[in-house]
Amino acid sequence: MPFGSEVADVVTYESPLNFPTRDRWRPEPTVQDLSHDSVLQAQRILLKWSRDPVTLLQSLLFPALTVLLFWLVLDSSVSEHSGTSNTFGMVPMVALVGAMSGSSISALGLRREQTTGLLSKMWTLPTHRASAMTGRLLAESVRIVITVSAVLLVGMVIGFRIHSGLPGYLGIIAVATGFGLSFSMMITALALMSRDSHIVEWTAIGTQLAMFFNTGFVPADSYPAWLRPAIEYQPMSCTIDTIRALATEGPVARPMLLTLAWSAALLIVFTGPTLVGYRRAATLN
Repeated sequence: MPFGSEVADVVTYESPLNFPTRDRWRPEPTVQDLSHDSVLQAQRILLKWSRDPVTLLQSLLFPALTVLLFWLVLDSSVSEHSGTSNTFGMVPMVALVGAMSGSSISALGLRREQTTGLLSKMWTLPTHRASAMTGRLLAESVRIVITVSAVLLVGMVIGFRIHSGLPGYLGIIAVATGFGLSFSMMITALALMSRDSHIVEWTAIGTQLAMFFNTGFVPADSYPAWLRPAIEYQPMSCTIDTIRALATEGPVARPMLLTLAWSAALLIVFTGPTLVGYRRAATLN
């Protein structure tokens, strides 16, 4: 029978528990971690959108059908009134509205992730916390490029042409993506800072109504004098005029500067509330 010292030796040196090797200490996230995690977040969001029929309809089918519907119903009468083809204003307008409407659907999806607790779970994962927003912006960029390209493709069937070639197409994509991301930042801030999703839904309705109060259908000179300044300098008109100028090789400097000013203003005003709202939404539960 072993004595006390022998028992102690048995307990100390012959323990049946085999603990795993201690994990290495994880260093602070780096820029490389941010880029890697952002791509993963973007893939997650894009995969989710691809399986959501509402998002697919809003991003692809609805803009394409809108182009065809406006062309069939309004092209002849509007073109006769303005004296020029309405295609070069209507196609950029629908492409822009499609990009903006998709942002509203994305914001509503973000609200659902908040209510289901997914944002809180993502916040606790060992990933770069900024990747949640940068990945969402990356996914938004991909969605906008696909939406705008699809609308331009349908527009070419009804007579829209990019006379400036590949540089003009890339410029159109850059302008639409830049403005679309700034609008997405605004709508995301509204979704995260509000108590419910009603403000996002009303913003989406306002986006649809804005189709009839810009320079997409007719020039600003065709509106009443008291309404003309608001129509000419509202952000959608500036962006539509920029896309039209890039497609037709027209004067692009002035509308481009106005578009950049509007995009920068939206980013400056709403980036802070978006980050604060996301952190609050992720840590609330």
